[in-house]
Amino acid sequence: MKRYLFLLLLLLLCCSSGVQAQDVTTINVHVTETRQTIEGFGASGAWWSQIIGGWSDENRQRIIDLLFSPTAGIGLTLYRYNIGGGEQGLIDPWRNTETFEVSAGVYDWTRDAHALRVLRAARDAGVEAVVVFANSPPGRMTVSGRAAGNPGGASNLLPDMHDDFAQYLVDITRHLIEDEGIPVRWISPINEPQWDWQPSKGQEGCHYTTDEVVSVLLALQEAIDRSGLAVEISAIEAAEWSTAAIYARRIFDEPRLANALDHFAVHSYWSSPDDKARFADFMQRHYPGVPLWMSEWTEMQQGRDYGMDSALLLANIVHDDLTIGGVTSWQYWIAVSKYNFRDGLIYTREYGEYIEETKRLWALGNYSRFVRPSAVRVEVETDNDLVRASAYLDPAGGALTLVVINNSAAPQPVVFASGDPRWRALSVYETSETHNLELVYSGATLDAHTLAPTSVTTFVFETD
Repeated sequence: MKRYLFLLLLLLLCCSSGVQAQDVTTINVHVTETRQTIEGFGASGAWWSQIIGGWSDENRQRIIDLLFSPTAGIGLTLYRYNIGGGEQGLIDPWRNTETFEVSAGVYDWTRDAHALRVLRAARDAGVEAVVVFANSPPGRMTVSGRAAGNPGGASNLLPDMHDDFAQYLVDITRHLIEDEGIPVRWISPINEPQWDWQPSKGQEGCHYTTDEVVSVLLALQEAIDRSGLAVEISAIEAAEWSTAAIYARRIFDEPRLANALDHFAVHSYWSSPDDKARFADFMQRHYPGVPLWMSEWTEMQQGRDYGMDSALLLANIVHDDLTIGGVTSWQYWIAVSKYNFRDGLIYTREYGEYIEETKRLWALGNYSRFVRPSAVRVEVETDNDLVRASAYLDPAGGALTLVVINNSAAPQPVVFASGDPRWRALSVYETSETHNLELVYSGATLDAHTLAPTSVTTFVFETD
């Protein structure tokens, strides 16, 4: 009765202040309708760690804290370390890489020292899992002799080098685990295989046919089995949801891979909600039980944006990937950027140790700091298309995390139509034009709240 009296009072207040009753959004959480279990949020170290690893200790640690600290930053729990192919011929020096390999089976572990420094710092900051990924094999294994791709955009890994490439990845992974103490959980050998990777694209890359994809994955799985390492394959970093089924069918129709792979990884570039729904449905019908990852995305648009426009776009992509695509892990691309592009969670400059935060960083933190590994997504309904919500239960402590996006330029009153008497305390964290993932309320559980205009807000309902 108390809740209904409160809702009636809220509606009367809204009407008396000139706001119509239909402007109050109802958020209904269905805690018994459970969906996927979250494995974590992460970001890539490509194109920045090999530079920022050489910064001063103070500024490098500031970057680490912003990305990985669950109190001072956004609390990412997964980090993607780039096993470079050794390409040094790119015009942009930030995209050049070092390879540990000196010759076949011989390695110099002092190489890539700056990126390794960032990797160790991420581990020390609390990163629970690392994906090591290769955009290309090293040049000696390729048709062109370069890790930047084949000049014609065709396949570049030599046919007789699949086993060598697999062993190369396993050797480096063994070093990272056994000598560096890095919690590597997955090896990702292939990145966006459908594209015509060539040096003119300005980065490392390698095209693969579907048959080559299967061959490389089989070779890698055999090398992992021989190694005894407790790692698995992450595949295949498909560039978009709409064409991912071509690769998924070839991979999961191969029994050895179907038994070995614990997920399928796709990127959200150029992908609509319908694309995500269709591919998620395809996987559910043909390969039920295979989790999906979204392992790379950034906004593909020129010009820097520090504000809420790109932050809202990111939040809506995360929301779609989690609620429509049903992904269990969501991983951002370039965490720190020097570019005039809507990419970095943090901006810097080509020269000097500049650190410029974006609203994108904090909007991602509305998810990553509070939706922790093992959280279970539950269904949510709202009656306003401009207000989007997703919810996650902590199976251990029973807390509920609700992330709400207000895409409207106006404040939005919301009421929570369902609740649980166990939830006695509430903390509210807001990212908006005036707040960067800041605590705006802490106290007894509320039945209503007013969302700031163009904002992302996290509600943490706790049992105590």
